[in-house]
Amino acid sequence: MNRLGVVSPVAVLAVLGLCLAGCGRLGDAVSGDLSARDCHPEPKTVAVLRQEPVMTQPPPGATLAAARETVSCGWDGSALPNLGMLDREVTGAGAVGNVSRFYADIARASGWRSFDRSSQVYSASKPDGTNCTWNLQVISTAEGTYRVQITYTPRDLRPTCL
Repeated sequence: MNRLGVVSPVAVLAVLGLCLAGCGRLGDAVSGDLSARDCHPEPKTVAVLRQEPVMTQPPPGATLAAARETVSCGWDGSALPNLGMLDREVTGAGAVGNVSRFYADIARASGWRSFDRSSQVYSASKPDGTNCTWNLQVISTAEGTYRVQITYTPRDLRPTCL
């Protein structure tokens, strides 16, 4: 019985690995050299995220820079993958407390769920309707300057066959 307890988890992991390796795009994304993995954005997702109120509406008196998009499926050392991200700088937004309340209100009104005990100015998540989640972070980079970042799961890492 003791030997079965040792073999069973190993067998389960081996079967899971075989299933993932042969499982469409997810298998392709998790097998091979992840540091060199090419990754592709989800154009429909990016278009929807660009229209999210947290990306289009700045706090009163603030200015929004153009949104930048990045996508990467590679791992950098032990860190998590960068995934897909829309990133927008907000300048002249005022004090952290006011910015936090502004984004909490606007995010809540558009379906985001805030994280409790976040170290950021504001953090939230929102289901994307495909069993994946978008994550929002508002980060203070300097007095009155913030970054609004939404991460999403790129096409190559979507769990299409699970």
